[in-house]
Amino acid sequence: MRKTPRILVTGVGGGSIGHQILHALQLLGDRYSIVVTDADPFSFGLYLVAERHVVPFASAPNYAETILDLLRRERIDMLLPGTEAEIRVLTPLREQIAAAGCLLMASSAESIALCNDKARLYEWLAANGSDVPKSARVEGWKELVAQVGFPIVGKPANASSGSRDVAILANETEVERYIALFPGAASQIVFQEYVGDANSEYTVGVVVSRSGRIIDSFVLHRVLSGMSLGASRVIGGKRYTLSTGYSQGVIVDDPKIRAFCEDLALRLELTGPVNIQLRTHGDDIKVFEVHPRFSGTTSIRADAGFNEPDLVIRDQLLGETVGRQNYRTDVAAIRAFRAILVPLKDMARRSAAPG
Repeated sequence: MRKTPRILVTGVGGGSIGHQILHALQLLGDRYSIVVTDADPFSFGLYLVAERHVVPFASAPNYAETILDLLRRERIDMLLPGTEAEIRVLTPLREQIAAAGCLLMASSAESIALCNDKARLYEWLAANGSDVPKSARVEGWKELVAQVGFPIVGKPANASSGSRDVAILANETEVERYIALFPGAASQIVFQEYVGDANSEYTVGVVVSRSGRIIDSFVLHRVLSGMSLGASRVIGGKRYTLSTGYSQGVIVDDPKIRAFCEDLALRLELTGPVNIQLRTHGDDIKVFEVHPRFSGTTSIRADAGFNEPDLVIRDQLLGETVGRQNYRTDVAAIRAFRAILVPLKDMARRSAAPG
C-alpha cells in the first residue's frame, strides 16, 4: 500500500498564498497528509490542520535551518512555499531540501529572479515579442509621460505582490513624491502606462509539467469591486482603477488568452504553477505581472475544479500523467473575510530551534 504523501505548506496566514494552497489541498480529503507552518501564531491556516508549527520569519538567520530540520523530522515528501519571501530563501537550498528527502516546488532561481524584477521582465517580454504596457525605469519617466501622457502607474520593481505600494499618478508632483518614498532605491521603481479599464483585467493560471508540457490553464475575468478593488481615482473626468491581490470575478473560457499565457509560460521556461496578470486593449493582450508560483486565486480555481496543488503533486512528486481538467466556467467567484475562534490553550507555539 502506497504511503500517503506528506506535504508541507508554509505561510498559511488568512490572506496568504499558503492559505490558498491549503484550502485547495483540503478539498481532497485524506489524499495527502498536510503539515503547515507560519511565523505568526495568529495565522488563520494554522488552526485548520492538526500538524502545525510556528517558525521564524523567512528573513531570520535560523529560518532555513528550522525548515530543513522540520522536513527531516516530519518526513515531508514535498514542500509548497506559500510566500514569495520563503520562495526566495528556499530556492537556493533545493539540493539540501532534496537531501532531506523532500521535493521543493519552485521554478529555477534564474526564472524567479527574472519575474521578480519587473523592469527586467518588461524588457524581456518586449524583446521576445510579447506586448506589454509602455514602461520605464525611474530615470526615464518623463520620456514615458511624453509618449503616453498622465496618468501613469508607479510600482516597486520588486516585491509588489498583492499590488503593494502600486499607485496611480496624475502629474509630475505626484511622481516626484512617489520616487521620494523609495530613498536610495530609485532603481527599484518602474513606471508604466495605464492600460484599458476596470473591465479589461484578467488573472490567468497555467500549470507546466516537470517535462515542460502544458497541463492546463484557467482564466478569471476580474471584477474590480469589493475586496478586489484597489486604488481608484477620477482624473480629467475619467475613472482609473487598480486591483488588489484578492481576485474575484467570472471564470471564463477564453481560448485566445489561454493560448497566449500557455505560450508565455513555456517561453519563460517555467515549471509548476504560473500566475499571469494582464489587461486587454482592443485586440491586444498586455502583460503586467508574471509570478512563477501559486497565486491568490488558487482556492477559487480549486473550488471550480482546477486544483493546481493537486496537479503539481501528481505530476512532480508522484510521476502521474495529468492533463486538461473539466473545470467550471459558468460561475462567478465572490470573496469575503472569514473568522475562526481558537481556544487559547490550543494556540500554536514557536518551534524549538534545531540542535
